[in-house]
Amino acid sequence: MSNDERDKNSPESGPPSEGSKSGPGLLEKIKSTLANTPADRWEQGGEELDTSKRYQRSRETWEQLFCTDTKTGVLVLRCSTAVVSNFFAGGFSFTESGIPRYSVELRPRGWTPKMILDPSYRGAQATARSVQVLAEGDIARQLYHEVQVAVRQHQESLRRDFNDSVERLNANIREQVQTTAAEDWQAVEGEAGYTGYRADVNGMTVTVGSTVRDRSSSHSMSFSKYGLRWDCRDSNLCKDIFSMVDESVRQASLEQLGKVLEDML
Repeated sequence: MSNDERDKNSPESGPPSEGSKSGPGLLEKIKSTLANTPADRWEQGGEELDTSKRYQRSRETWEQLFCTDTKTGVLVLRCSTAVVSNFFAGGFSFTESGIPRYSVELRPRGWTPKMILDPSYRGAQATARSVQVLAEGDIARQLYHEVQVAVRQHQESLRRDFNDSVERLNANIREQVQTTAAEDWQAVEGEAGYTGYRADVNGMTVTVGSTVRDRSSSHSMSFSKYGLRWDCRDSNLCKDIFSMVDESVRQASLEQLGKVLEDML
């Protein structure tokens, strides 16, 4: 939805002006509420504009947002920047052509960020008609940055914890895998020739795999948590851990088969 469309959908009676008597006190109360809202409740949509990237479709605005579910709908803190689309081999690049515009919006339940971030998303225009703009301008900008800072600090905290967890687990991964049972590992589907397993090990999701192609094999191992992922680059370690898990799972399957055959006698 373009900025012009959003302006048309804005209610006639806007939020109190910054100079009104109730404005400053109410704004501080709203900021306090946002500060006390857990950062992991916010879903982030969009990314910083990178003029070196190429995209398949042109667009009029570059959108970034934070949203969260409330009792009355989806609260959206939005930053829209007008851009100029330039076509090059490989797609469109974008450059800013105006200052960012901020807004705080209430969207209906079931709304998803794609309805703003992807102009071609089916149903985006229909939902645009039901948007309620709660704040714009400097107030919206302040609230947007309040949430942006909180989310970034939370993400950085998670990344530090993730990196520490990876370092600890990788240091004794063999011993940790040996403490797991075959039933802890779930099969992972993949391309032809791929065999993979996944399990929770010390709070981290560990995935090991082997791909056989043209009579040669390659092995992989990754740790994931908080939506972050680390890929092991030590091919020998990947192979060793996969072999340990694969042997354990196959042995458990054989034992189960033995028990089934015993019941037949």
